[in-house]
Amino acid sequence: MSTQDTTQPQAPDSHRILVGVDGSDDAMRAVKYALGTAERTGQDIWLVHAVDDGVLTSGWGVVYDPTILSAVGEEALNVAKTFLTDNGFPAARIHAEVLMGHPTAVLADLSESAELCVVGRRAAGGLDRMFVGSTSVTLAGSARCPVIVISAASTPGPTGGHKRIAVAVTAPDKAKSQVSWALGEARDRGCSLVVAHVLSPAPTGLFAAFKQQPTPEGNEKARLALEAMLTELRADYPEVVIEGEILHGLPIEQLVAETGTVDLLVLGVHPHPVTGVSLGGPLRGILAHALCPVCLVR
Repeated sequence: MSTQDTTQPQAPDSHRILVGVDGSDDAMRAVKYALGTAERTGQDIWLVHAVDDGVLTSGWGVVYDPTILSAVGEEALNVAKTFLTDNGFPAARIHAEVLMGHPTAVLADLSESAELCVVGRRAAGGLDRMFVGSTSVTLAGSARCPVIVISAASTPGPTGGHKRIAVAVTAPDKAKSQVSWALGEARDRGCSLVVAHVLSPAPTGLFAAFKQQPTPEGNEKARLALEAMLTELRADYPEVVIEGEILHGLPIEQLVAETGTVDLLVLGVHPHPVTGVSLGGPLRGILAHALCPVCLVR
């Protein structure tokens, strides 16, 4: 099922920002973020509401009318479109549609025709935080474009006040995609870029029950590798101020703390060779607690 905005045709090219809309506060925060990006880049905004066909039949044998669920989606899209036009965004650059399918699968499929996907991160507390981010990580693992995840609770207002973007790297040869994307974003936004490498305590002992802190030799090796990487990046992007940071501790703690000082944290997602999805716990933990938008790049 697909209902498209009848006031303007769908754009055939990929110069647009895909936004998942479900009527929640977090989805509206994603719309607001997309607005700021589209105003800066000149991209169109593509609003999509997915009617999850997996919930059309309940466990009690009740069959839901898909037309009713579609109408709910249309209303959510209308609210988002009204917000955009009320803030001066041209109606001709807004494209909207309701589609049938699981939201993650729908957005992943459509991402091939977009340059960026923005989704809201549902707010959660307590034990719920353990499961936050699984949908976002799954989407990032299958999407064909970078995915930005934002929360209305942690980022209610405009972003951009710090004028700094951070990108986390493990090893230079495994970080090319996210570093390249982060550099382009920093250049276009007039921000400095922080390249952060976290040195974590290494598990050791029987059943890896103990943690061994990095040795001075390990610290120096990491510093030299980061400096070599920064030298190359500064030569390629002389217009961007690039800093390097070596953080010590658990990745979740260190990178969540970093999100309080930057406008965007860029992380790399490495799809599993079999399932195609990266289910890293640290990634979900960072998404659950981040204080700024997080961009996931394959």
